[in-house]
Amino acid sequence: MNKSKKILSLLLAGLLTLSVAACGQQQTVTNNDQGSSSSEASQASEESSDLSSGERPTEPTGQMVIGSINQVINEFYDTGFSTSETNYNMYNLIHGGYDTVVFSKEGEFQYNDTVVASHEETENEDGTKTYTVTINDGLVWSDGTPITAKDYVFAVLLENSDEMAGVDGYPCNSGYTYVGYDEWLDGSADAFAGVHLVDDMTFSLTVKAEELPYHYDITYALLRPRPLHVIAPECDVEDTENGATITGDFTTELLQETINNVDTGYRYNPKVTCGPYLFDNFDEASQQATLKANPEFVGDYRGVKPSIETLVIKTVSSDTMMNELESGSVDLLYGCSGGDTINAGLDLVEEGKAADTTYMRNGYGKIQFDCSVFPTDSQNVRQAIAYCLDRNEFARQYTGGYGSVVHSFYGLAQWEYQDSVEWINENLNTYEMNVDEAKKLLEADGWNLNADGTPYSGTGTRYKEVDGELKPLVITWCNSEGNPVSELLATMLPETMAEAGMQLQATTTDFATLQNGILHAGDTMYNMYNLATGFATANSPWYYFSSDEAWMGNYNTNWIADEELNDAVMPLKSIPYEDSEAWLEAWQNFIKVWNEKLPDVPLYSDEYYDFYSTRVQGWENTATWGWQNAVLDAWVSE
Repeated sequence: MNKSKKILSLLLAGLLTLSVAACGQQQTVTNNDQGSSSSEASQASEESSDLSSGERPTEPTGQMVIGSINQVINEFYDTGFSTSETNYNMYNLIHGGYDTVVFSKEGEFQYNDTVVASHEETENEDGTKTYTVTINDGLVWSDGTPITAKDYVFAVLLENSDEMAGVDGYPCNSGYTYVGYDEWLDGSADAFAGVHLVDDMTFSLTVKAEELPYHYDITYALLRPRPLHVIAPECDVEDTENGATITGDFTTELLQETINNVDTGYRYNPKVTCGPYLFDNFDEASQQATLKANPEFVGDYRGVKPSIETLVIKTVSSDTMMNELESGSVDLLYGCSGGDTINAGLDLVEEGKAADTTYMRNGYGKIQFDCSVFPTDSQNVRQAIAYCLDRNEFARQYTGGYGSVVHSFYGLAQWEYQDSVEWINENLNTYEMNVDEAKKLLEADGWNLNADGTPYSGTGTRYKEVDGELKPLVITWCNSEGNPVSELLATMLPETMAEAGMQLQATTTDFATLQNGILHAGDTMYNMYNLATGFATANSPWYYFSSDEAWMGNYNTNWIADEELNDAVMPLKSIPYEDSEAWLEAWQNFIKVWNEKLPDVPLYSDEYYDFYSTRVQGWENTATWGWQNAVLDAWVSE
């Protein structure tokens, strides 16, 4: 099979966190009671779209209200500050119009023809590789200021600087592959050696020899501009023989004001941008953001511009969102999952009150462990928890037949999974519920004492002596409110965990607080969380499970530092993009080791549905395209 024809993974940069709720094996089962397979449902949706009335307007008009089960939060910069899936999509709409490299609707990385006038790749004698990119004239920021190569170079310098690292711990690791990164970040060099401002419209990026070859090598040329005149108005970008640099009074104090000011900063109120939509406002009370079509935007890589004037992205409840769709207070519910939700949506479709599009999930729902927190830093404890859950029954109840159990780091939409079904069935531990096996694992891990230090009696909470202190086997669990997955886990896990000798302590909170716990940015860290993940277009597990401290938190959100897992995942990084056979072999080895180390308990991967108002026209979404892209092709009829 030609890899270009296979489905890759969803969304760029890092894994995105989603609140696992109703909207957001190995045989996949579609609920036959609905009378159609997923492919038939997709065909019916396309036919419905073909029969819809109205023509695409020539100018943006109307409003679309998009409902998200994932809490809309006050973050509008990038994943360095928040990886919330809903806000990530808004980052792309607000800032992502003029990226130099894009992921196409057909599932390929390519240079953005709207932005890139020319590009050249040069392999240097020292093993490094230089990407030289010239951008087109005529691109402007939303305030009319011309976009030049300085804005692209400024983005690299800014977001890999010690000054930016001082802004709420921004990770500053996007440019680590470029020559001179370490010296620029730590301040020992006054220029970024691998980054050059060649002329007003041209920049170059030189990649370290040790970062080559690379599976997604075209993405080394991917930059997203930032407005120099807004973020560092008294500064400039200049080129020297030693690389590009920022001149003027460029300090953390400056960025705290221009980026981090809660009222006017670019993180919370970005008013000068270049995406297809402009940030208008965020309402904290209603947890919704409003975006307006950018009149200065000249089009995506295809030249497509928005046809919808206003987007309102609002937080919805899984309990009431279908009622909102039916009443017209919401126009789109994307990525809906779970049998109850899907069946309710299909009822609206059957009644002619909504339309639908369906696609397989490019990710999975999960219990995510923090592997740096006692006692889930123990592989035995993590495996024991997995043995305490009937995952097949969980998937059956939650998905209602619209999904299946998965056993490692993969989703149903991935070509690797589709090519490996038989191998997966033969090689991965399925962790069928087995409390006795959980007990054996805990005994082997030293959990053999009662609270008074006597040998474990066989009932109650187990204890273990750690550095001369008796510690109980307590698992702290953070989950988000109004989440049906949390509710189902709460009925299935505590009793069996208690039977094995573990005490489960649950905390229910909002999704923003849960995410802060995962990132170690809040006051409390927990042993486990339930949520979901969507894979990146440049799906890069070598960052997500690297033992390198540099990736902990922002990419490696399991905080797992396991050398065997690290050694299993790293070979994927250098396999040429075209070598599908080598990639698949390495991928299978990686997911087998992952299945043993178990940084997550995978719960399910499933079929997604987008349900939308019949006044929404031209809606085409897929596992790898995303609503933030699909909205550019859509319009609304009044």
